[in-house]
Amino acid sequence: MNRQELGDSPDSTRIGFAKLSSFMSNFSAATELKARADRLGCFVESVCLASSLIDALLRMGLILKHQIETSSPALLTDLLEQTPDGSQLSEREVFRRAHDAAVIDPDTFAELESLYGERNKVVHRYIISQITTAEVLAIAIRMDVAVRRVSEQVAVLEREQIRLGVGMTRAAGPG
Repeated sequence: MNRQELGDSPDSTRIGFAKLSSFMSNFSAATELKARADRLGCFVESVCLASSLIDALLRMGLILKHQIETSSPALLTDLLEQTPDGSQLSEREVFRRAHDAAVIDPDTFAELESLYGERNKVVHRYIISQITTAEVLAIAIRMDVAVRRVSEQVAVLEREQIRLGVGMTRAAGPG
């Protein structure tokens, strides 16, 4: 497994923070774009963005789980970015890793695997699959449910980090 881990040195902390900051900015932008697509009834765009959000949530879940297991704030930077000259981690590999690490439960894994095929029909075979707008809407709705489900499971890891006092998640203090 190719894992680039950044730990506690000042340079690695700075690099890791920059990659995490970029990742979170991109996540926020995708969340906003998906909300706009949903409001405007752009179901194909909604499916694509939901897929990206699920992938990002699972990557963050894998990082949180790693931090819990190692009792450290170390970041797995290979999960935070993919460069053109770097190794590419497919969505399905992220699903598998998240399942194997118990970031997601078996039912969520099975649903993500099923949705992967449906998403591919929307993205890659829209013209040749005879998919209808109603079917795209149904897939978009399933994707929304999956985003919420994965988010809830990642939130469990965030709460566990707070409880244990390890990793990057911190409880909000008085404002």
